[in-house]
Amino acid sequence: MVLAGLQDDAAVVTRHLIIRGVLLGIGFGICNLLSSLIAPLADDTIAALLLFYGPMFAIWGAIGFLAARKSGRIVDGIKAASIVAFLTFVVFNVMVILRVNVFLYTLTDRPDWRNLMARFRTSGSENLRAFITYHYVMQSPFKILVATAIGISTGVIGGLLSSAYPSTAEEAMNNG
Repeated sequence: MVLAGLQDDAAVVTRHLIIRGVLLGIGFGICNLLSSLIAPLADDTIAALLLFYGPMFAIWGAIGFLAARKSGRIVDGIKAASIVAFLTFVVFNVMVILRVNVFLYTLTDRPDWRNLMARFRTSGSENLRAFITYHYVMQSPFKILVATAIGISTGVIGGLLSSAYPSTAEEAMNNG
């Protein structure tokens, strides 16, 4: 009976992590779409990238912190942050591909697209949209892998930070 309860709890936790990852991916994807709508030719400077991705990484770390604090195990923080990071970036990546297709002809004037446009011209491809979509799809696995690795790292940090605070599991043991 206890084992069934633990499995139910794990399923609920996993479902919540999936929902958080998907919602974060949608949220950051919408921000990315809006930034292309407002300032489509804005450069991806280091400051702009930190301003955009910093909160995403901090959220992953906070999720790792909370998961590790709840269970009292750092590994749970790592798992939680990496699951959310993976799903965030899968959804976010789909939305990035949507963004480049919606704003395709505006984005071609971006300074950071110069090399990409030069490769298109020399590729022999006649369809810019297909070329760009293929390019972004081919980059997706690596980007998702890197995001998941960052999620693992933020989960480690969050999990380690949680050890500075008593977990709810420890509080229950001490109070019970």
